Amino acid sequence: MRIMNRFPLFSGPWRSIAAALLVAMVGVFLYAPACIAVADQPEDDGGCSCHSAETETWQQSPHAQQTPDGTPVATCETCHGVYLPDHPEEGMIQLETDSSICRSCHQTTYAQWEGSVHAEAGTQCIGCHVAHSQNLRLSDQTLCRSCHRDALTDPLHTAHWLADAPCTSCHLAGSPIEPGAIASTDPAMALLAAPSHDFVHISSVKCLECHSQEVTEASHRPADGDYTTRLALINAAEQIPVLEEELYSAMQLQRTLSILNPMSLGFGISIGGLAGIIFMLVIARKGRKEDES
Repeated sequence: MRIMNRFPLFSGPWRSIAAALLVAMVGVFLYAPACIAVADQPEDDGGCSCHSAETETWQQSPHAQQTPDGTPVATCETCHGVYLPDHPEEGMIQLETDSSICRSCHQTTYAQWEGSVHAEAGTQCIGCHVAHSQNLRLSDQTLCRSCHRDALTDPLHTAHWLADAPCTSCHLAGSPIEPGAIASTDPAMALLAAPSHDFVHISSVKCLECHSQEVTEASHRPADGDYTTRLALINAAEQIPVLEEELYSAMQLQRTLSILNPMSLGFGISIGGLAGIIFMLVIARKGRKEDES
């Protein structure tokens, strides 16, 4: 108070003004870092508060797993690009929806997909995988059948369907590198063990997962009951297309006969009646000639 009294500038109304300016300056210094933090929107926290649902899903995904240096395997910027200040009012973040966005990390998987029937048909990664969770969009069988709707009636497919073997049992061949064999604490190394994505080449290892016992026993007992039963099942499956064709032909014939039978009956009665009339006219004419003679 004595210091204030020595300077007339800080006495009277000036004292209140000086105090207000001091409070304002302190407020500016405290508010400025918060503004900078909001403008920067760092990606280390796992996303933006505006996209809370996507962030929570990402946090439970393989992309959010921590690498040895403490950073996630893939952050928002990895796929969406660098954050734009004042987004979205001042700048939209463009995102490619084709599979090229996945290539930078999943190079081996991308190369397998690039030469597959899926790539040829334009089916992208996000067509099967949910981007933020990396889960499949549907269950294995439902997901495959959403595009592959034509039933394959050849013996190989039919025999496996009768045994309740899903598509992925054969067509999703495993990687030559098993995840448990990777000597690394880096979750990103698990990318090397992703299943093959060409969906055409079937590894013999996949066959042995189900048929190991049959293969072992077949070399010693090729005519055992189980083998004979399976062979009969496959032979029966081979007849399915033929039986379906015969059934279709029989149904068509039955449908045709159901239409023609009433018509044939009416036509037969008409022909019979006409023949009877002609016969009676011939008899009457013959009798008339006999009477005249």
